[in-house]
Amino acid sequence: MSIRVFWYCLWFAAAQALAHSEDEASGLALLDCEHPPQSLVSMLPEAVAGVASIECNPSAQTIVPRDGWTWRYPGSFFDRPIIPAYAPMDSRQTGGPRYFTEFTATELSAADARTRHETFSKDLPTYGEKAPPTRLIKLVAHNDLGHKMDAYFGFRSDAEGWVVLCAPECAPEYLFLMKKIE
Repeated sequence: MSIRVFWYCLWFAAAQALAHSEDEASGLALLDCEHPPQSLVSMLPEAVAGVASIECNPSAQTIVPRDGWTWRYPGSFFDRPIIPAYAPMDSRQTGGPRYFTEFTATELSAADARTRHETFSKDLPTYGEKAPPTRLIKLVAHNDLGHKMDAYFGFRSDAEGWVVLCAPECAPEYLFLMKKIE
């Protein structure tokens, strides 16, 4: 082994030890996606599994677009929307990795979809829909702290729609568009 390789290996080992000790000292915890907690849920309900999937990262589980779909914010083609397990407002005050423990999905009736459409039209300036969705699915997600959020998946057709996240309040910046990639 050359002296340069020896010093590089020594430097790398020291850097790893220092980084590890800093993580322990700061109390930084990571989500072990290879060996997740028993209460972690890794599958979405069938009603939204066609357009969304779950990703596991060391900092949190996130709901992301399913392969074959793209999600984007209105007016932006670069920022990738996600729905993280730390999204509920109550969860933002507590450090550590967040993960999902429960999901329920309900398809709303046409009357309920129309009511929700009217509410979004009135309260969310980023909601530009002229007509109620042809289908509206309410996904309720709970995280490991017991906090919940609602995600409304509205479909204009089988190939496009939008999502409004309410965590717990619905806000203009929590709306994004979804579209099937042709």
